[in-house]
Amino acid sequence: MVKYLKYTVAALALVLPDSANANPLALSRNAMLSSIKRSRYVSDLSSPSNAFSSPSTNIDEWYEDGCDELLEASTTTTIENSRSINNDVQLCSAAAASAPVNPLIKNLARGAFLRVASDFTGGTALENIKCRVTATGDNAFKSTSAICDAPGGWLNLWSGTPSRTVEGALLGAVFLVASAATKKQVIGMGAGKNLAALAGGVVGGVAQAVIMTPAGMVFTSLNVNKGKPGYENDNAITVSQRIIKEKGFGGMYVGGGPMAIRQASNWASRGLFTELCRTNLNLSRFGLIGEIGSGAIGGIGSCWNTPVETVRVLMQRDVGMGIEPKTFNGYITHEIEEGGVAALFRGVTPRAVQAIWQTVFMVVVPNLLGI
Repeated sequence: MVKYLKYTVAALALVLPDSANANPLALSRNAMLSSIKRSRYVSDLSSPSNAFSSPSTNIDEWYEDGCDELLEASTTTTIENSRSINNDVQLCSAAAASAPVNPLIKNLARGAFLRVASDFTGGTALENIKCRVTATGDNAFKSTSAICDAPGGWLNLWSGTPSRTVEGALLGAVFLVASAATKKQVIGMGAGKNLAALAGGVVGGVAQAVIMTPAGMVFTSLNVNKGKPGYENDNAITVSQRIIKEKGFGGMYVGGGPMAIRQASNWASRGLFTELCRTNLNLSRFGLIGEIGSGAIGGIGSCWNTPVETVRVLMQRDVGMGIEPKTFNGYITHEIEEGGVAALFRGVTPRAVQAIWQTVFMVVVPNLLGI
Protein backbone atom coordinates (compact mmCIF):
# COMPACT_ATOMS: atom_id res chain seq x y z
CA MET A 1 0.00 0.00 0.00
CA VAL A 2 2.87 2.38 0.83
CA LYS A 3 4.51 1.70 -2.54
CA TYR A 4 1.20 2.18 -4.37
CA LEU A 5 0.59 5.53 -2.66
CA LYS A 6 4.09 6.73 -3.53
CA TYR A 7 3.32 6.16 -7.21
CA THR A 8 -0.13 7.76 -6.88
CA VAL A 9 1.21 10.93 -5.22
CA ALA A 10 4.11 11.17 -7.67
CA ALA A 11 1.80 10.81 -10.68
CA LEU A 12 -0.66 13.43 -9.45
CA ALA A 13 2.13 15.83 -8.54
CA LEU A 14 3.70 15.55 -12.00
CA VAL A 15 0.50 15.70 -14.02
CA LEU A 16 -1.27 18.37 -11.98
CA PRO A 17 1.29 20.55 -10.18
CA ASP A 18 -0.11 23.04 -7.69
CA SER A 19 1.99 25.94 -8.87
CA ALA A 20 4.48 26.95 -11.51
CA ASN A 21 7.19 26.87 -8.88
CA ALA A 22 6.87 23.11 -8.72
CA ASN A 23 7.90 22.81 -12.38
CA PRO A 24 11.50 23.72 -13.25
CA LEU A 25 10.44 24.25 -16.86
CA ALA A 26 8.14 27.09 -15.81
CA LEU A 27 11.12 29.50 -15.66
CA SER A 28 10.71 32.33 -18.10
CA ARG A 29 13.36 33.21 -20.66
CA ASN A 30 13.88 36.59 -19.02
CA ALA A 31 14.54 34.93 -15.69
CA MET A 32 17.14 32.68 -17.32
CA LEU A 33 18.81 35.63 -19.05
CA SER A 34 18.99 37.51 -15.75
CA SER A 35 20.57 34.49 -14.15
CA ILE A 36 23.17 34.28 -16.95
CA LYS A 37 23.94 37.99 -16.56
CA ARG A 38 24.67 37.61 -12.88
CA SER A 39 26.73 34.45 -13.35
CA ARG A 40 28.90 36.14 -15.97
CA TYR A 41 29.38 39.13 -13.73
CA VAL A 42 30.50 36.91 -10.86
CA SER A 43 32.80 35.04 -13.25
CA ASP A 44 34.46 38.32 -14.24
CA LEU A 45 34.98 39.32 -10.63
CA SER A 46 36.59 35.95 -9.87
CA SER A 47 39.42 36.79 -12.30
CA PRO A 48 41.77 39.53 -10.96
CA SER A 49 42.78 40.65 -14.43
CA ASN A 50 39.21 41.02 -15.57
CA ALA A 51 38.04 42.54 -12.33
CA PHE A 52 40.14 45.65 -12.80
CA SER A 53 40.79 45.87 -16.50
CA SER A 54 37.45 45.08 -18.12
CA PRO A 55 34.88 47.89 -18.09
CA SER A 56 32.14 45.25 -18.33
CA THR A 57 32.70 44.21 -14.70
CA ASN A 58 30.79 47.18 -13.34
CA ILE A 59 27.37 45.76 -12.41
CA ASP A 60 25.66 49.05 -13.30
CA GLU A 61 27.02 48.82 -16.83
CA TRP A 62 25.30 45.48 -17.37
CA TYR A 63 21.93 47.15 -16.99
CA GLU A 64 22.56 50.44 -18.77
CA ASP A 65 20.46 51.09 -21.87
CA GLY A 66 22.05 49.39 -24.85
CA CYS A 67 24.38 47.18 -22.83
CA ASP A 68 21.51 44.90 -21.87
CA GLU A 69 20.76 44.40 -25.56
CA LEU A 70 24.41 43.64 -26.25
CA LEU A 71 24.44 41.15 -23.40
CA GLU A 72 21.29 39.47 -24.67
CA ALA A 73 22.79 39.23 -28.16
CA SER A 74 25.96 37.77 -26.67
CA THR A 75 23.94 35.33 -24.63
CA THR A 76 21.94 34.30 -27.68
CA THR A 77 25.14 33.61 -29.58
CA THR A 78 26.42 31.49 -26.71
CA ILE A 79 23.16 29.57 -26.50
CA GLU A 80 23.15 28.90 -30.24
CA ASN A 81 26.57 27.31 -29.85
CA SER A 82 25.12 24.83 -27.37
CA ARG A 83 22.18 22.76 -28.59
CA SER A 84 21.22 21.51 -25.12
CA ILE A 85 20.99 25.00 -23.65
CA ASN A 86 19.03 26.19 -26.65
CA ASN A 87 16.54 23.35 -26.20
CA ASP A 88 16.14 24.23 -22.52
CA VAL A 89 15.36 27.85 -23.35
CA GLN A 90 12.77 26.79 -25.92
CA LEU A 91 11.15 24.47 -23.39
CA CYS A 92 11.12 27.21 -20.78
CA SER A 93 9.58 29.69 -23.20
CA ALA A 94 6.88 27.19 -24.20
CA ALA A 95 6.08 26.39 -20.59
CA ALA A 96 5.91 30.05 -19.66
CA ALA A 97 3.57 30.76 -22.58
CA SER A 98 1.16 27.94 -21.73
CA ALA A 99 -1.92 28.87 -19.72
CA PRO A 100 -2.03 27.55 -16.13
CA VAL A 101 -4.59 24.88 -15.27
CA ASN A 102 -7.56 26.20 -13.30
CA PRO A 103 -7.35 25.01 -9.64
CA LEU A 104 -11.03 24.03 -9.76
CA ILE A 105 -10.42 21.72 -12.74
CA LYS A 106 -7.33 20.26 -11.07
CA ASN A 107 -9.19 19.40 -7.88
CA LEU A 108 -12.16 17.97 -9.79
CA ALA A 109 -9.80 15.65 -11.67
CA ARG A 110 -7.80 14.74 -8.59
CA GLY A 111 -10.86 14.02 -6.49
CA ALA A 112 -12.46 11.84 -9.17
CA PHE A 113 -9.23 9.92 -9.72
CA LEU A 114 -8.58 9.30 -6.03
CA ARG A 115 -12.11 8.14 -5.22
CA VAL A 116 -12.34 5.80 -8.22
CA ALA A 117 -8.90 4.40 -7.37
CA SER A 118 -10.00 3.70 -3.79
CA ASP A 119 -13.14 1.90 -5.04
CA PHE A 120 -11.31 -0.22 -7.60
CA THR A 121 -8.68 -1.32 -5.10
CA GLY A 122 -11.09 -2.49 -2.41
CA GLY A 123 -13.65 0.17 -1.54
CA THR A 124 -16.47 -1.37 -3.57
CA ALA A 125 -15.92 -4.84 -2.09
CA LEU A 126 -15.94 -3.44 1.44
CA GLU A 127 -19.11 -1.47 0.72
CA ASN A 128 -20.86 -4.62 -0.51
CA ILE A 129 -19.85 -6.55 2.61
CA LYS A 130 -20.83 -3.68 4.93
CA CYS A 131 -24.28 -3.26 3.36
CA ARG A 132 -24.98 -6.99 3.58
CA VAL A 133 -23.87 -7.19 7.23
CA THR A 134 -26.04 -4.20 8.16
CA ALA A 135 -29.10 -5.34 6.21
CA THR A 136 -29.05 -9.05 7.18
CA GLY A 137 -27.39 -9.11 10.58
CA ASP A 138 -24.82 -11.70 9.45
CA ASN A 139 -21.20 -11.23 10.50
CA ALA A 140 -18.55 -10.05 8.06
CA PHE A 141 -17.18 -13.54 7.32
CA LYS A 142 -20.62 -15.06 6.68
CA SER A 143 -21.64 -12.13 4.52
CA THR A 144 -18.45 -12.36 2.47
CA SER A 145 -18.93 -16.09 2.02
CA ALA A 146 -22.55 -15.64 0.93
CA ILE A 147 -21.57 -13.03 -1.64
CA CYS A 148 -18.76 -15.16 -3.05
CA ASP A 149 -20.83 -18.39 -3.10
CA ALA A 150 -23.39 -16.86 -5.46
CA PRO A 151 -22.96 -17.30 -9.24
CA GLY A 152 -20.04 -15.15 -10.27
CA GLY A 153 -17.80 -16.05 -7.36
CA TRP A 154 -15.55 -13.49 -5.72
CA LEU A 155 -16.21 -11.03 -8.53
CA ASN A 156 -19.58 -10.45 -6.85
CA LEU A 157 -17.68 -8.35 -4.32
CA TRP A 158 -17.27 -5.80 -7.10
CA SER A 159 -20.88 -5.97 -8.26
CA GLY A 160 -22.26 -2.55 -9.12
CA THR A 161 -18.83 -1.31 -10.20
CA PRO A 162 -20.03 0.56 -13.35
CA SER A 163 -22.61 2.65 -11.48
CA ARG A 164 -20.31 3.01 -8.48
CA THR A 165 -17.52 4.28 -10.72
CA VAL A 166 -19.73 7.09 -11.99
CA GLU A 167 -20.90 7.79 -8.45
CA GLY A 168 -17.35 7.64 -7.08
CA ALA A 169 -15.99 10.05 -9.68
CA LEU A 170 -18.71 12.58 -8.87
CA LEU A 171 -18.35 12.09 -5.11
CA GLY A 172 -14.59 12.44 -5.16
CA ALA A 173 -14.70 15.50 -7.39
CA VAL A 174 -17.26 17.46 -5.39
CA PHE A 175 -15.70 16.46 -2.07
CA LEU A 176 -12.18 17.60 -2.91
CA VAL A 177 -13.35 20.86 -4.48
CA ALA A 178 -15.63 21.74 -1.54
CA SER A 179 -13.16 20.58 1.10
CA ALA A 180 -10.13 22.32 -0.41
CA ALA A 181 -12.01 25.61 -0.91
CA THR A 182 -13.35 25.52 2.65
CA LYS A 183 -9.97 24.77 4.21
CA LYS A 184 -8.36 27.58 2.24
CA GLN A 185 -11.07 30.00 3.33
CA VAL A 186 -10.88 28.99 7.00
CA ILE A 187 -7.09 29.25 7.10
CA GLY A 188 -7.33 32.60 5.32
CA MET A 189 -9.53 33.81 8.18
CA GLY A 190 -6.73 33.05 10.62
CA ALA A 191 -7.89 29.67 11.96
CA GLY A 192 -5.56 26.72 12.49
CA LYS A 193 -5.19 23.55 10.46
CA ASN A 194 -7.32 21.48 12.86
CA LEU A 195 -10.35 23.73 12.49
CA ALA A 196 -9.78 23.94 8.74
CA ALA A 197 -9.73 20.13 8.47
CA LEU A 198 -12.94 19.90 10.51
CA ALA A 199 -14.76 22.54 8.44
CA GLY A 200 -13.50 21.09 5.16
CA GLY A 201 -14.84 17.68 6.14
CA VAL A 202 -18.27 19.02 7.07
CA VAL A 203 -18.75 21.00 3.85
CA GLY A 204 -17.27 18.27 1.66
CA GLY A 205 -19.45 15.63 3.32
CA VAL A 206 -22.67 17.59 2.87
CA ALA A 207 -21.79 18.22 -0.79
CA GLN A 208 -21.32 14.49 -1.25
CA ALA A 209 -24.70 13.69 0.31
CA VAL A 210 -26.53 15.45 -2.51
CA ILE A 211 -25.14 12.91 -4.98
CA MET A 212 -24.70 9.98 -2.63
CA THR A 213 -28.29 9.68 -1.37
CA PRO A 214 -29.90 8.55 -4.65
CA ALA A 215 -26.78 6.58 -5.60
CA GLY A 216 -26.79 4.85 -2.19
CA MET A 217 -30.47 4.06 -2.62
CA VAL A 218 -29.78 2.24 -5.89
CA PHE A 219 -26.67 0.51 -4.57
CA THR A 220 -28.39 -0.71 -1.40
CA SER A 221 -31.42 -1.96 -3.35
CA LEU A 222 -29.24 -3.91 -5.78
CA ASN A 223 -27.31 -5.41 -2.88
CA VAL A 224 -30.19 -6.56 -0.67
CA ASN A 225 -32.36 -7.82 -3.54
CA LYS A 226 -29.58 -9.66 -5.38
CA GLY A 227 -30.68 -13.21 -6.26
CA LYS A 228 -34.27 -12.80 -5.04
CA PRO A 229 -37.15 -13.89 -7.27
CA GLY A 230 -38.47 -11.01 -9.32
CA TYR A 231 -35.26 -8.99 -9.04
CA GLU A 232 -33.04 -11.05 -11.35
CA ASN A 233 -32.84 -8.36 -14.05
CA ASP A 234 -32.34 -5.42 -11.73
CA ASN A 235 -29.87 -2.74 -12.69
CA ALA A 236 -29.39 0.90 -11.76
CA ILE A 237 -31.96 2.11 -14.30
CA THR A 238 -34.71 -0.40 -13.44
CA VAL A 239 -34.26 0.17 -9.70
CA SER A 240 -34.48 3.94 -10.16
CA GLN A 241 -37.59 3.61 -12.33
CA ARG A 242 -39.30 1.33 -9.79
CA ILE A 243 -38.58 3.63 -6.84
CA ILE A 244 -39.69 6.76 -8.71
CA LYS A 245 -42.87 4.99 -9.83
CA GLU A 246 -43.70 3.91 -6.26
CA LYS A 247 -42.49 6.94 -4.28
CA GLY A 248 -42.04 9.71 -6.78
CA PHE A 249 -38.71 11.46 -7.40
CA GLY A 250 -38.49 12.24 -3.68
CA GLY A 251 -38.23 8.50 -3.07
CA MET A 252 -34.68 8.63 -4.35
CA TYR A 253 -33.83 10.94 -1.45
CA VAL A 254 -35.35 8.86 1.34
CA GLY A 255 -32.60 8.65 3.94
CA GLY A 256 -31.15 11.97 2.84
CA GLY A 257 -31.09 13.31 6.42
CA PRO A 258 -29.09 10.41 7.88
CA MET A 259 -26.89 10.45 4.79
CA ALA A 260 -26.02 14.14 5.22
CA ILE A 261 -25.36 13.66 8.93
CA ARG A 262 -23.27 10.59 8.24
CA GLN A 263 -21.18 12.17 5.48
CA ALA A 264 -20.60 15.43 7.33
CA SER A 265 -19.60 13.67 10.56
CA ASN A 266 -17.60 11.05 8.62
CA TRP A 267 -15.32 13.45 6.82
CA ALA A 268 -15.17 15.98 9.64
CA SER A 269 -13.94 13.21 11.96
CA ARG A 270 -11.55 11.76 9.39
CA GLY A 271 -10.06 15.14 8.56
CA LEU A 272 -9.82 16.34 12.17
CA PHE A 273 -8.42 13.13 13.69
CA THR A 274 -5.94 12.75 10.85
CA GLU A 275 -4.72 16.33 11.27
CA LEU A 276 -4.45 15.96 15.05
CA CYS A 277 -2.30 12.87 14.60
CA ARG A 278 -0.02 14.27 11.91
CA THR A 279 0.53 17.69 13.55
CA ASN A 280 -0.31 17.62 17.27
CA LEU A 281 1.08 14.10 17.76
CA ASN A 282 3.71 14.87 15.10
CA LEU A 283 3.34 11.52 13.33
CA SER A 284 4.24 13.27 10.08
CA ARG A 285 7.88 13.17 11.19
CA PHE A 286 7.88 9.49 10.21
CA GLY A 287 7.27 10.37 6.58
CA LEU A 288 4.79 8.46 4.44
CA ILE A 289 4.32 5.76 7.08
CA GLY A 290 3.36 8.42 9.63
CA GLU A 291 0.93 10.04 7.20
CA ILE A 292 -0.76 6.71 6.47
CA GLY A 293 -0.85 5.92 10.19
CA SER A 294 -2.55 9.25 10.84
CA GLY A 295 -5.12 8.46 8.16
CA ALA A 296 -5.76 5.01 9.64
CA ILE A 297 -6.44 6.52 13.06
CA GLY A 298 -8.67 9.15 11.44
CA GLY A 299 -10.63 6.47 9.58
CA ILE A 300 -11.18 4.32 12.67
CA GLY A 301 -12.09 7.37 14.73
CA SER A 302 -14.86 8.27 12.28
CA CYS A 303 -16.72 5.01 13.01
CA TRP A 304 -18.33 6.49 16.14
CA ASN A 305 -21.29 7.45 13.93
CA THR A 306 -21.99 3.86 12.77
CA PRO A 307 -25.58 3.98 14.20
CA VAL A 308 -26.37 6.75 11.70
CA GLU A 309 -25.08 4.56 8.88
CA THR A 310 -27.09 1.61 10.20
CA VAL A 311 -30.30 3.63 10.07
CA ARG A 312 -29.46 4.88 6.58
CA VAL A 313 -28.92 1.35 5.21
CA LEU A 314 -32.07 -0.03 6.86
CA MET A 315 -34.16 2.90 5.65
CA GLN A 316 -32.96 2.56 2.06
CA ARG A 317 -33.23 -1.24 2.26
CA ASP A 318 -36.93 -0.95 3.09
CA VAL A 319 -37.58 1.50 0.27
CA GLY A 320 -35.71 -0.76 -2.16
CA MET A 321 -37.93 -3.70 -1.07
CA GLY A 322 -41.13 -1.67 -1.34
CA ILE A 323 -41.62 -1.41 2.44
CA GLU A 324 -42.74 1.85 4.04
CA PRO A 325 -39.69 3.23 5.92
CA LYS A 326 -39.80 4.14 9.60
CA THR A 327 -38.58 7.40 11.09
CA PHE A 328 -35.00 7.79 12.24
CA ASN A 329 -35.96 7.31 15.89
CA GLY A 330 -38.20 4.41 14.88
CA TYR A 331 -35.22 2.49 13.50
CA ILE A 332 -33.08 3.31 16.54
CA THR A 333 -35.79 2.06 18.91
CA HIS A 334 -36.47 -1.06 16.86
CA GLU A 335 -32.81 -2.06 16.62
CA ILE A 336 -32.19 -1.59 20.36
CA GLU A 337 -35.29 -3.65 21.17
CA GLU A 338 -34.20 -6.43 18.80
CA GLY A 339 -30.51 -6.70 19.60
CA GLY A 340 -29.52 -4.06 22.09
CA VAL A 341 -27.14 -1.17 21.46
CA ALA A 342 -24.73 -3.53 19.71
CA ALA A 343 -27.27 -3.91 16.88
CA LEU A 344 -26.68 -0.27 15.96
CA PHE A 345 -23.03 -1.07 15.30
CA ARG A 346 -23.58 -3.94 12.86
CA GLY A 347 -21.06 -3.79 10.05
CA VAL A 348 -18.59 -1.69 12.03
CA THR A 349 -15.66 -3.99 11.16
CA PRO A 350 -15.87 -3.77 7.35
CA ARG A 351 -16.85 -0.13 7.75
CA ALA A 352 -13.70 0.60 9.76
CA VAL A 353 -11.52 -1.00 7.08
CA GLN A 354 -13.35 0.93 4.39
CA ALA A 355 -13.00 4.16 6.40
CA ILE A 356 -9.24 3.67 6.66
CA TRP A 357 -9.01 2.97 2.93
CA GLN A 358 -11.01 6.04 1.91
CA THR A 359 -9.26 8.31 4.41
CA VAL A 360 -5.85 7.39 3.05
CA PHE A 361 -6.94 8.19 -0.50
CA MET A 362 -9.13 11.25 0.14
CA VAL A 363 -7.37 12.88 3.12
CA VAL A 364 -3.78 11.65 3.30
CA VAL A 365 -2.95 11.98 -0.40
CA PRO A 366 -4.40 15.54 -0.65
CA ASN A 367 -2.38 16.44 2.46
CA LEU A 368 0.77 15.14 0.78
CA LEU A 369 -0.06 17.20 -2.31
CA GLY A 370 -0.61 20.29 -0.19
CA ILE A 371 -4.31 20.60 -1.08
